[in-house]
Amino acid sequence: MSTGQTIPMPPERRARPSGQRPPLGALLADTKIVPALRDPETLERALGARGSVIYILCCDPENIGDMVRRIHEAGKVSIVNIDLMSGFARDKFALRHLAGLGVDGVISTHVESLRQAQSLGLYVIQRTFLLDSAAMNHICNQLRNSTVDALELLPAMAVPRFVPVAAAIAPSIPLCGGGLVTTMAEAVDILDRGCHAISTSDPQLWVP
Repeated sequence: MSTGQTIPMPPERRARPSGQRPPLGALLADTKIVPALRDPETLERALGARGSVIYILCCDPENIGDMVRRIHEAGKVSIVNIDLMSGFARDKFALRHLAGLGVDGVISTHVESLRQAQSLGLYVIQRTFLLDSAAMNHICNQLRNSTVDALELLPAMAVPRFVPVAAAIAPSIPLCGGGLVTTMAEAVDILDRGCHAISTSDPQLWVP
């Protein structure tokens, strides 16, 4: 992609998937910069951002249903970070409830939660932290037998170092970056270096 200050993407909205769902990698490629909601009041702005995916990091039993409904009405896919939900456990009953509300996928650092979500037909994104060489080796071992739809690495600036490693082990698993991206220039640089998408809670970086 261009190394300029903008994220070139088609302006049209895509309809919410029905029937055979598209690969999550394709949705992330359509989005590039994923709005990550930490405040329900920013939902309207996220709905106006380009792309197909919105992360929800701020839900509770009272607001999750309405948030998912509005995201679907905008033709987008809702991915919930179940580790950050209020009022929910990370068990099969919570996951069944979320699936029943129409949540499209989940993010978690917990492998068992991801397995349960995958059994319900949800997209699953494994979230992990690339802090040092030991963490990198641990992630590599997990990837060798992983069936997740995407891997989210924090901080985002570390993703380019992991791109060639992941390509050799699990080339079909998209890499996403999250955390510590403060400018569009940083986002574009990370994307240009092989990261499939970046999530950010900063509305200033959500491309309209």
